[in-house]
Amino acid sequence: MAQSKQLDAIIAEMNVWKDVANIEEQYKVRQLDAAIRALRRKTVFPWNIRKTTLRVFANVLEYPVAADHDEILYLDDSSNSHKFYSEALDFKNTSLQQFYEDYDSYRNSMTEIWKDGTKMIGVNLKSMGLASTKLDGASDVDNYTVSDDATSVVKDTVIFKEDNSSMRVTVVNSADLATIKCTFVSTNSDMNYQRKYHFRWIYLGAVPTSIEMQLQTSDSAYLSTVVTAQFSGEAFKANDWNLIAQDLSAATETGTFDENTIASDKLILNGAASGTYYVDAGYMREWQLLDYWYYSFYTVIASGGTTASKEYFIASDGTYDVTDSLIGDSEWLGVIMYDAMDMLLADIENEQVLITIRSRKKQAWADFDEKYPNMVPLITTGRTRFNNDPGQILQ
Repeated sequence: MAQSKQLDAIIAEMNVWKDVANIEEQYKVRQLDAAIRALRRKTVFPWNIRKTTLRVFANVLEYPVAADHDEILYLDDSSNSHKFYSEALDFKNTSLQQFYEDYDSYRNSMTEIWKDGTKMIGVNLKSMGLASTKLDGASDVDNYTVSDDATSVVKDTVIFKEDNSSMRVTVVNSADLATIKCTFVSTNSDMNYQRKYHFRWIYLGAVPTSIEMQLQTSDSAYLSTVVTAQFSGEAFKANDWNLIAQDLSAATETGTFDENTIASDKLILNGAASGTYYVDAGYMREWQLLDYWYYSFYTVIASGGTTASKEYFIASDGTYDVTDSLIGDSEWLGVIMYDAMDMLLADIENEQVLITIRSRKKQAWADFDEKYPNMVPLITTGRTRFNNDPGQILQ
């Protein structure tokens, strides 16, 4: 079980100070939360480190974060197949701009991305040689048919995501259902399809309720998934390109899907408003499983729990449970407790008590900073020196 201390025990330690004991309990809890919040603005804590896994693909840059992700720490090959440091994936944590510019074209890179209020991980993995099969490049309108509320499809060379064209689909809403089918130029065979995802780019004229993705042997034999967000975890976005995907190992099978005859795919837009939509390239992409280390923003173990599952003691409705516990060791407890008492006693007349508490707070901070340095990877950027070697990247 995680090292922790119950809220009622923390309050009991605070109540050793008579001036603190005279303050209503809820204010002590509120100031403990305020101290946690203030410290989180400054640093991160080793007892908040968690590890899960992340499936990463070639040429896919944006990925969803864990539900409790606060800060990225480390990514590496989960197979632990490398025996030497030189074989590690050695991700560089870089700025948003240089990540998308692919400034260091030889190095794996990662970044944290905030877009439209959604946090994502940017991962550019270059060193694993992952398979990526292009199913269709949206270049031949004869490969496409539409039905239901989708009334027409034509090739468009003005709005596209890849290469130089997309398929422009007109939707006239009447039944809240628009279907777009692509028959591939040649059938594909893939015995390892369950280690792959099916991807499609789609530009949404309006946000649908959901999109059903199908990878087909035929209209009666296919794998399907209903998606309600982009692959990155970001919500569908109108008037922009959306990358959607289905995990072929978890997709629903209708009829008998034949791995040797992958002949077409279909997008069924549920609740699509009238307007113009565009479809671009589709892929089957192999994934590599990476160890994904991160700092969680959970600091409190709920009563009866064994791992942290809450950010703070006080819930959104203003209630708290004194049998909840603060995760972490004694140095952390000292910092939080003395910070809270400093705020509680800021306006008391007993100046000597405040001086003593602030002195102990200072020592608690010194002990904490010495023992627990911040391990969030620094953001590394490059610059170009234009003299003898204009192409040289300095780091």
